[in-house]
Amino acid sequence: MIKPTQILERQPNPKIFQAAKHLGLTDLQAMLVANRLDDADKLDEIVFPKLKHIQAPVELKNADMAAKLIADAIQSDRMIVLATDYDTDGVTSAWVATSALSDFFGVSPHRIRHIIGERKSGYGITDEVVDRILAIKEPVALVISADQGSSDEKRISRLKEAGIPVCVTDHHQLPIEGPPPSAACTVNPQQSGCRYDKTVAGCFVIFLVMAQVRQELIARGYLSEQSPSLKPLALNVSLGTVADSVSLKSPNNRAIVRTGLQMINRFQSPAWQAMKELNDNQGQPFDAEFLGFQVATRINAASRVSDVTTAFHFLTAADLSQAKSYLQQLDEDNFNRREQQHEMLQQAKERARELYHPDRYSLAIKLQGNAGIQGIIASRIGEQYGVPTVAMTDLRDGHLAGSGRGIVDEVDLRAAFQWMSEQDSTLFTSMGGHKGAAGCMIPIEKYPLFSDLFETAIQAQLGSEAPAPRVFTDGQLHPSQLTPPLIQEISDLEPFGREWPKPLFKGVFQIVSIKSVGQTQTHLSLKLASDQGSQHSAIFFNGKESADAPQPFDNGDWIECAYQPSLNRFFGRTSIQLRIQAAHRI
Repeated sequence: MIKPTQILERQPNPKIFQAAKHLGLTDLQAMLVANRLDDADKLDEIVFPKLKHIQAPVELKNADMAAKLIADAIQSDRMIVLATDYDTDGVTSAWVATSALSDFFGVSPHRIRHIIGERKSGYGITDEVVDRILAIKEPVALVISADQGSSDEKRISRLKEAGIPVCVTDHHQLPIEGPPPSAACTVNPQQSGCRYDKTVAGCFVIFLVMAQVRQELIARGYLSEQSPSLKPLALNVSLGTVADSVSLKSPNNRAIVRTGLQMINRFQSPAWQAMKELNDNQGQPFDAEFLGFQVATRINAASRVSDVTTAFHFLTAADLSQAKSYLQQLDEDNFNRREQQHEMLQQAKERARELYHPDRYSLAIKLQGNAGIQGIIASRIGEQYGVPTVAMTDLRDGHLAGSGRGIVDEVDLRAAFQWMSEQDSTLFTSMGGHKGAAGCMIPIEKYPLFSDLFETAIQAQLGSEAPAPRVFTDGQLHPSQLTPPLIQEISDLEPFGREWPKPLFKGVFQIVSIKSVGQTQTHLSLKLASDQGSQHSAIFFNGKESADAPQPFDNGDWIECAYQPSLNRFFGRTSIQLRIQAAHRI
């Protein structure tokens, strides 16, 4: 039986609260900030993020070396190959690199070749990617990786032997032996001696590298000193940053996302114009949550069920008609992804029920189905049980592909995988990732060993008490605060995301009415009354395990719940709706 979800309350740091008040924040805003920060260092940059606050590219180790390599390739007449990952971070990295090379540095599009890896072939610069590069008939000046490459020495060495240099740009943790020695250059904030922010996404790293390339080309006289800055590229760097779930407590990430959202909401790009026509977010500006749940899901769907290049073509569409055509395909891919996800999730739930017990620290679930969907499955099952989870899919070639989610803040998945590889050097065919999310491929016969080692690694990180589902709230609001102006007061602290979570509040309410809604009949629509007598509408997504499961609550029950306030527009009237995250009867 799953442990009940613990509804916990964050404790604000009084010094941060006072410092935030001095910046002119309201009591509620200051409390939210004080719940998310341990010290006041760079408080102003965190609360009021601006692009000028971003660390300079020169602080990124080897960025100057990479800039020289790329500048040399630009000034040659040879091909420049971009090898990027297949998720939203990888696709936006491809967009950043392409836009910089062609729109800002004048490289002919005919000299730029994009190779975005196939999800089914596994993460990173795979042998399949190398084969595609080696098959290029024209001479190649340079391969630039983005959002991958740090763990791909064997494949990079194949390119080096063929006389093709590789410049790695990445943000994932490196293997214990360090950067790939066969790479001509590695730019990764995780490497030893790098002073740059360790939390930036892959698209941010290639953005910084291209900014340094611009400086190098100016120094060479190839570009004038008045050449435009690369600031417009923040448009989609913000999307990749949000999608990759990196820390939004980082001043760098907050600045790039805030700037990018401002550009997105001008709707000057065909891609974003098309997105607004499809979903206008109920007339509200697009925010980080919208990027993550409405845009990134569609882009990721391309690699999960169809052709990843559709997502790249959508972002680079030349006009609205073209963008709408690609977005329609992404929307269809997303629909197919949801259907496949439902089937695989039922498998995963059955398997999790078999594996789980209250002293369990982790879950490694073997599935049949689309390997592109297993990351979503790992998130859903992990959140349900409150434990780090790896969902693994049989590739039918003797291997399992796995996607893991850390779930528990204290867990470092990449470190767990590294420790596991040290116990058995043949365990992983490939692996990569970072603290909160990691991927791997293993021989199928190694699954029992993987499961055992994963459990041991997580137990070593968490100690004597097995984890349980938990949510952290920002305390209680007075019923009088639950009015539409509350949403703007909260929105002033955008962007929200990992390590700077969207405010979640605790409340005690009596159920006035409850009914199942939605296509799956697993969502709950409720009318709640506070002890002050005020009534509020609420929605509890996936509040039921299945359509035929009994209602978890009855009319008249008092419940304690964790909820997010949101705007609800109905027949011209705007009110607050509570989005319930967790609830239990009291």
